[in-house]
Amino acid sequence: MIDKLKLVGLVLLCIVIIQDQGISSHETPYDVDSTVQSALGYLLSCQNDDGGFGSKPGVGSDLKSSVIAATAIGALPEGSAEFAHANSKLCEYLLKNRDALYNLSNVEAQIGRYVVAIVAIGLNPYDINGTDYVEMLKGYIKPDGKIGKENYIWDDCWVILGLIASNYSGDLHKSLDNLKSMQTSSGGWSWNGGAAGEDPDTTAIVLCTLLAAGEDKNSSAVKKAFEYLHSEQNPDGGFSTLGSNSATDGWVIMALNAAGEDPTQWRSGNADVISHITSLQKENGSIWWKKDSEGFSFEWTANAMIALTEGTMPPVIYQSSERWQS
Repeated sequence: MIDKLKLVGLVLLCIVIIQDQGISSHETPYDVDSTVQSALGYLLSCQNDDGGFGSKPGVGSDLKSSVIAATAIGALPEGSAEFAHANSKLCEYLLKNRDALYNLSNVEAQIGRYVVAIVAIGLNPYDINGTDYVEMLKGYIKPDGKIGKENYIWDDCWVILGLIASNYSGDLHKSLDNLKSMQTSSGGWSWNGGAAGEDPDTTAIVLCTLLAAGEDKNSSAVKKAFEYLHSEQNPDGGFSTLGSNSATDGWVIMALNAAGEDPTQWRSGNADVISHITSLQKENGSIWWKKDSEGFSFEWTANAMIALTEGTMPPVIYQSSERWQS
């Protein structure tokens, strides 16, 4: 792992930035700032000497975890991106190990996630050591607007999100219309694009995608989707037909942020989604899937950081004048 003194310094630096920026404008009965600070400390404890991140402290680096970490760190309020730039080892790890993307399943989605991450920490998606990842993402779009594997909506979303993060100005209407055409009668989306079997996680990433692409938050598709999400909120304030969990909570909060909605106003009795997701944080700063089930806590912790800082997906849009040179 990285040097302990360096880790402490980085955490303190980011705590100052978070406090200066103000994590949330919403009035809450819980300490969101502390939750995010602890989550950041946990994420940084998973960084290794090679600059990459493992899924737990002491676990070797892998590209998937490093992409997740970069997206969350780059999404912190303005100013904290300087930390990511200064931490050049993470940038170098993402550049050096990018070929591992092609060994992962659903490569289209993985490339899209990678682009979202490199933009978040200030890299140039149009020129990563000579590779134009924006052209690569465009190449995944078929003439009818469909993307990647049939029956897997997350491919479509991550490719579109990667293009939006890259500030791509081309026409995405066919792909967006294709996404909207798969909305179920209940208002949600299913991971396989079916006419039923909708779930709040998939619905939330589709909402993030549509809203990031400019869909009106008052459109019928968006309104129906939020009505569906309301129906999936549980008595403890969390979301999911599988039982409330931080993975679903994080995505729903990001969708609400994208629409300019206040997540603290989404209540079930006295409970709201923010109170639920913060209740799942452990002493080491990680946010578990459920209170008694860790799941892939690294990703849920990272997503919670984005969600609780009023972020959405993609968290950062590429600006050519502010790139970290690759």
